[in-house]
Amino acid sequence: MLPLHKDAQGATKQADSHAGLWYDRFFNQYDDACKVGDDGKTNWIKTVTGEVGDHEKLKAFAKRQQALLEAYGGQPLMMSTDWHFVTGMGNNHPVENGFAWHHTLGVPYLTGAAVKGMVRAWCEVWQGFDDDTINQWFGDTNQSGALLFFDAIPTSEVTLKADIMTPHYGDWYAKGDEDPKADGSNVPADWHDPVPVPFLVVDKGASFQFGVAKRAGSEIDLSEVTKALTDALEWIGAGAKTAAGYGRFGEDKKAKARREKEVREQQLAEQQAKEQARLAAEAEAQGLTGLAIELMRLIEQRDLKHDKSSWIREAPSLIERIQSHDNQDEQEACRALLLELCEHHDSGITSNPDKTKGKKNKHVYKPNSIRIAKALLEMQYLS
Repeated sequence: MLPLHKDAQGATKQADSHAGLWYDRFFNQYDDACKVGDDGKTNWIKTVTGEVGDHEKLKAFAKRQQALLEAYGGQPLMMSTDWHFVTGMGNNHPVENGFAWHHTLGVPYLTGAAVKGMVRAWCEVWQGFDDDTINQWFGDTNQSGALLFFDAIPTSEVTLKADIMTPHYGDWYAKGDEDPKADGSNVPADWHDPVPVPFLVVDKGASFQFGVAKRAGSEIDLSEVTKALTDALEWIGAGAKTAAGYGRFGEDKKAKARREKEVREQQLAEQQAKEQARLAAEAEAQGLTGLAIELMRLIEQRDLKHDKSSWIREAPSLIERIQSHDNQDEQEACRALLLELCEHHDSGITSNPDKTKGKKNKHVYKPNSIRIAKALLEMQYLS
């Protein structure tokens, strides 16, 4: 039997399976001697290659994380992989190289601790920050750091691929601290054959959301921290094998644009909700109901009070709508609203639409305005 629970001997990966749970817990490529050959490693890695992640769940998680970030005064940072990205290679696994999977989302991710370590290395080693700043930002044995680093998660589905590395000096890596052997097996030399080792990677172009905030009371300028995070991702990379060029990120302009659009839409929705509440309060104060409330909202939405051209264009259809309504009280309330608009755009027109001036008795008001005012003044209600 495979070294799996008896009820899992025939387990198979389904389309909606949690890729991480499958990859870490259901390995079934052992031979009769319970050993794993190179084919077994490659075959297992291929069971999770391709697209992983549920789009809606990832989107919902990203929004929740954004809300939490903003509550702490932070902002999300959208970055995408320039090339292959590897995370969690040090985790134990039968294929030798492990992988870090998000526990609930089933996608590759970077823990907040890993992000923090990367940024600290960038600031301390590459930028030469002074000890006081390093301790303030990241903490030491006597105090917690002022910064809070969030897990970096994909914002949408990611594509996984099988990659290969070919170490030449396997025995030297494992036994190089021992005395050299007569056959030279544990010394780094040209006569060793490369040993292909497959491992799992995230393909280029994967979008990730990073985030950093600060603890309450901290006076750190988060723009400086965000710049350090961005520079670290662009120059030294995140995850494993960064020395070989893996894990480099660049700004994800498309994801950033989507995020900015979502923020604008959310702000607009909040503004509209406030406006609706204000209009409802005004309508209640004026004793307006039904059609009159709808009319008030249309006037606000289409800016008929400030845009006279729109008012002239919209007024005839609004008058028709009032005349076709079956409640005379509401009709009168609506008529009063429109007459008020007439006066706003043409002062005095409701008292005398045909008012003239000069020796030629030229009309004071323009024809369209006159027609609207007369239609309202002469409106006949349904009995």
